[in-house]
Amino acid sequence: MKIKYIIKSHICCGCGTCAGICPINAIEMRINERGFYMPKIDERKCNNCGLCSKVCPQIDKEANFNKLNKFVFGKVPDDKLIGKCINCCVGYSTDENIRFEASSGGMITQILISALEGWIIDGAVVTRMKKDNPLIPEPFIARTKEEIISAMGSKYCPVHVNIMLKEIIKSKDDEKFAVVGLPCHILGIRKAELLIPKIQKKIVLHLGLLCSGTKSFFGTEFILERKGIKKENVKNIKYRGNGWPGYMEVNHLNGIMYLPHLAHLYYGGGGFGTLFTNKCCIACDDFTAELSDISVGDAWNIEKEDTQGSSIVILRSKIGEELIKRLSFENKIKLKKIEGDIVMRSQSSLYSKKKLGISNRQNIGNKVNSKIIWLSTSPNSYIRKYFSLSFYILKILINKITYWKK
Repeated sequence: MKIKYIIKSHICCGCGTCAGICPINAIEMRINERGFYMPKIDERKCNNCGLCSKVCPQIDKEANFNKLNKFVFGKVPDDKLIGKCINCCVGYSTDENIRFEASSGGMITQILISALEGWIIDGAVVTRMKKDNPLIPEPFIARTKEEIISAMGSKYCPVHVNIMLKEIIKSKDDEKFAVVGLPCHILGIRKAELLIPKIQKKIVLHLGLLCSGTKSFFGTEFILERKGIKKENVKNIKYRGNGWPGYMEVNHLNGIMYLPHLAHLYYGGGGFGTLFTNKCCIACDDFTAELSDISVGDAWNIEKEDTQGSSIVILRSKIGEELIKRLSFENKIKLKKIEGDIVMRSQSSLYSKKKLGISNRQNIGNKVNSKIIWLSTSPNSYIRKYFSLSFYILKILINKITYWKK
């Protein structure tokens, strides 16, 4: 299978790995008509070296997943639901500002700051929103604490993180990096490391984010349209933060809009919302970033009285375990060990959808669901024009009832 087939079939995840490793800069990531990043191959430059197809997360995914588990951890994991796991914890940053301003406890931000200040890394690949176009994300290498903090918080839109592989390859020989990404980003990076030893040597820490699926840029536009905000009038957007579960904050010409996180989910900006999701996410069963050193996500239904934010933390590798132990010893983070089944209960809807329901994806209900998702990202979508918040709530309730019955 070639990358051109992936593009033509609309099953590209938009991770940017192909563009990041192309040795002759023949691939550029562009936003397509459905609001997702897609590689554009310059046929005049392309020399058919095949590297892009070899690193694509969507090609030979299952076979490569087993191969990469052996490459990263030495064997295929025994636990098919959670992947390789040394320990599971729930925790948060002891820095009150970081904890409050982050999406769910500030663990990722605290880990990166401590790794940078402890000389474990020279920089971290993270994502912030562009200053001159605040609806568009900007992956970059953060080399200071302030830059790491500037990237704090979830981004419920497509992010082509792995284009930064190009910068990592060009960096000084002795420099080391951390990468923060979704499961597809981490998978693409691991495939690149398998092919290019220099990348493996340079990326020493992989932080994976728990993921339900990537949302089109249309998801954010839908929210703004329903609130009467023109996207060109947006000055700044923050998808999560200010406690937990937090709210969406949009700074625009006429003031600041605050949207409660649950309403944000219903509108499809992130979380359990179904519409505006990338087509390839329907068939993805890696929800916990199983190839990362540390996986982090919201601690739903674990710390029920928590309004400041806590994260689920899955430790998968020795470097991940040692780093978390060090941060705990230095009182940079607070941790409480939990069992894997608590993680699964916390994320029960997504485990049902991503793991237990993966074999049923071809039934009539899922084909209909897939069609609705596909229609929602059409440039002239009636869903975008006419469907309301009430429709969204109804659709999510139907989905949840379906999972509860399984």
